[in-house]
This record gives sequence, C-alpha cells and structure tokens, in this order.
Amino acid sequence: MGMTIAEKIIARAAGVEEVKPGQIHTVELDYLMSNDGTTHLTIDMYNNKLKNPRIADKDKIVFIVDHNIPAENPKTAAVHKKMREFARENGIKFFEGKGVCHQIMFENFVEPGQLIFGADSHTCSYGALGAFSTGVGSTDMAAGMVTGKAWFKVPSAIKFNIVGEKAKWISGKDVILHIIGMIGVDGALYKSMEFVGEGIKNLTMDDRFTIANMAIEAGAKNGIFPVDELTEEYMKEHSTKSYTKYEADEDAVYDAEYTI
Repeated sequence: MGMTIAEKIIARAAGVEEVKPGQIHTVELDYLMSNDGTTHLTIDMYNNKLKNPRIADKDKIVFIVDHNIPAENPKTAAVHKKMREFARENGIKFFEGKGVCHQIMFENFVEPGQLIFGADSHTCSYGALGAFSTGVGSTDMAAGMVTGKAWFKVPSAIKFNIVGEKAKWISGKDVILHIIGMIGVDGALYKSMEFVGEGIKNLTMDDRFTIANMAIEAGAKNGIFPVDELTEEYMKEHSTKSYTKYEADEDAVYDAEYTI
C-alpha cells in the first residue's frame, strides 16, 4: 500500500520505512515555533515542573512576539520580557516586531519535507511549502523543547484535486472557504488535507499559504501541497539549503476525494 505526502514525511521523521493511519510514532522534530500567546506557559512548565530542565537543540526552536505587540498592558509586557530573557539565556532564536510568526517561519526556516510543531493552531500553514506542520499546546511545546521529539497518531487523509483556473478576483481564501463549506467545520477532523491536481499551478504562494493556513478550520491535523516549480522558485528566494520533495504514491489510500 502506498503512502500520502504526510505519511512519507512522518515515516522519515520516525526513522521507519512505512507508516499507516492510526499508528502512533515518535518523531524527530525539525523546528518548534512558539509565539507570545502561550510561550509564557511553556516557560513556566520548563522552569517549575521539570527536575533537570534542558534544551535538546536550541537551533530548532524559534520564539516570536507577534500577537500582542506593542504590549497593551503590564501583564502582556511581562510575558514578552519572560520570552526575551528565556531566549537570551538559552540561545533561542527570538523575533520581536518583525512580523507575523508564520510569515517569519516561511521566509527563514521552513523547508519542504520537514516536520514542524508550532504552539499556534495555524502552524498548518507551512504545508504550502510541502512540510508537515501542525499546531500543539504549551505542554507538547515544552516536551519538544527538552527532547527534540514528539509522538502523535498518524492521520488519515482526504485528497482535494484542484483543476482548472480561478475566475477573476478569486483567491485562495475563496477556495478554502468553498471547501470548508462542502465538508463542514469538522469535515477533516484529525485528517491530513492534501491539495493536488493540475490546477494548483494557478494558485500563487499566497493562495497556498492561505489554503493550508485554514486547514485547521475544517478540524484537520494538517494541510499540505506537493512541491512544484513555484514552490522551488520561492525556496530559491528564501533558502540555500537542500531539501527533500515528497509526492504521494499512486496507490496511496484516502478517506475521501473531492474535485474543486
């Protein structure tokens, strides 16, 4: 039996040849991103709940202040201060006032084929670049920081075959809202939404970022696109690293298939 794009990335991160939906695997994380929404909770766990706290790999962690900036009250200012100091003490990459967390990740860190956790539900946005990315809570963030790993259940998948061209003024937002209207806000609950087809060549990178971003609005574990020429052009602008492109096997199994 073949594997989907998401399953291939999980298998690589788990160090196994094959994974199947429903299995639980421990995976090596490529990046952990956390913003000012919940990072203070993660830091409190690290400092107060662990007997011998340590950072597994500081180069894989990114802290970003973007949700409440500038600080609107002393409580928020204290959160930012806690993040700033913790990042400095532990050599963690820290961004403040540099833009939206996901955009910073797109432009500086995400590579196709990576497996990324982020303490924000819209971390699934990185699937636009062919990465498996998903949102987690502060507890999973803390565990990932100290181990560099995580465990989770392999999601089954739904295939969305995008065909044709967009009408004038139609954007990626319209496409994903249409899809969610079709399947419902829980129509992809804990599933991988895989966007494929000849029509994706007519979607800009911004369209793809938006579509992957909103996979969570259908309850999905992640949203993901295959890497094509447009993706490669984007990566040339933002990275000099080598990466692995994954494509679904022809005999990959999906729970459902839709044509848009």
